[in-house]
Amino acid sequence: MGKNRVTHHDNAASIVACAPEEEVARGPRLGLRAQVLLVSTVCVAPLAAAVACGSDSVGDTDTAGSASATDGTGSDTDASASVTDTDAASVTDTDAGTGSGTDSGTDTDAGTETDAGTETGTDTGAPVDCSAATTNIEEVVCAAEAFLAGLSSDELSAANLPFSDAVSRTKWSNLPGQERPGVQMGALSTDSQARALTLMTAVLSSAGRSDLDGVRAADDYLGTMGGMGGMGGMGGQYAAGNYYVSVLGTPSTTGDFAVMFGGHHMAFNMTYIAGVGYPIPNHLGVEPKAEFTVDGEAYAPMTGEGAALLAVFAAFDSETLAAAFLAGQTFSDVLIGPVEYGTGSVDAAQAKYPTGSNRAGVLVSTLSSEQQALVTAAIAEWVEDADPEVAAELMAAYTAEEAFADTYVAWAGTEDAGVDADVNGTYMRIDGPRLWIELACQNGVVIQGQTHYHSIYRDKQFDYGGSL
Repeated sequence: MGKNRVTHHDNAASIVACAPEEEVARGPRLGLRAQVLLVSTVCVAPLAAAVACGSDSVGDTDTAGSASATDGTGSDTDASASVTDTDAASVTDTDAGTGSGTDSGTDTDAGTETDAGTETGTDTGAPVDCSAATTNIEEVVCAAEAFLAGLSSDELSAANLPFSDAVSRTKWSNLPGQERPGVQMGALSTDSQARALTLMTAVLSSAGRSDLDGVRAADDYLGTMGGMGGMGGMGGQYAAGNYYVSVLGTPSTTGDFAVMFGGHHMAFNMTYIAGVGYPIPNHLGVEPKAEFTVDGEAYAPMTGEGAALLAVFAAFDSETLAAAFLAGQTFSDVLIGPVEYGTGSVDAAQAKYPTGSNRAGVLVSTLSSEQQALVTAAIAEWVEDADPEVAAELMAAYTAEEAFADTYVAWAGTEDAGVDADVNGTYMRIDGPRLWIELACQNGVVIQGQTHYHSIYRDKQFDYGGSL
């Protein structure tokens, strides 16, 4: 069972507002994230879900050095999110927004849903059978080919873009109304929706698929509360149908291609290079962060991520917690969200990573073995959303002894309050030689008086498989 689904079902496969899909069971996909359940029982109580929460804005002020650069990179409230360095010597350099600004309010049709039951294309109603696949890449290729084969010619031209289309590959955002490549789930037939979700089941682990389902369900939940997509989605309701899927390139076990699935609070960007998968960059967020119910089914996406990071800081004594605090810096969102939106390059993201003496926090290698295990479990919450065959190699690289000797954990927010997910501006991150994970807590956009989560998982060397 996935980590987001609260009610108990033998098959938690389909998402509310989408037709049920038929899947080939691949067995349990657990991994290190299972440790979080044990850790949370012992450690979570003192800090009650401390995670970085934000306000659907991905703007920021870079605090990596003496200069800070303010970006508007996507805001449901059109308020510029900021990371503020109180150093008097700082200089502000204003950049062009990537994912918000004037563009974010002009996409009026991205949220429009088409009847999910409308039959189109060459759908035959037959389930996807990838049972002959012996590896994950074979299963992904099989599922991708089946998805594309069921589309109409118009849908296919929108869904299957060239792998060389770098601009489209960087068009992901936290905003519901932002332009994305691919076909909208709500506009597809029931068969095509099922095949799209079967593809994502192949791409992701059971935990990752559960995150996908839970975040989409959260948009249905917001839609019932009158959410209209924020300033980034004027006229487009929050809804599970307002998510887009695309395959860039020709699916192949030996070639290069990418699978993208995204919408509000979600960007699964899986790139395959010569058969090797790279699930980064990956954005997840959710409003509300507490459990909610849609059509009688309970969901709680990202509770595992929050609990795991909370456990890391709950295990620190006061001295270590103080050393991990990013003094003089405040965060209203993640620092390195969709800053490269539509640029076709990773340069904007690369420019924002703290370097040299500007990297701050506590080195993981200085922590006890028990504390290091908590960091490993937290990392797994993001990395193990990918299929186990993809995640295993990445986990080994990120948690190796030499990697932990250059990996920092840090937090920001209200120092007196401590790490508290219910406080706007609480922020946590893991910064390794390759790995970059951020979790921010923002005030709610639709649900007032509560914080909600934004997170980002990146690889400094292998975002987009290192192909941009």
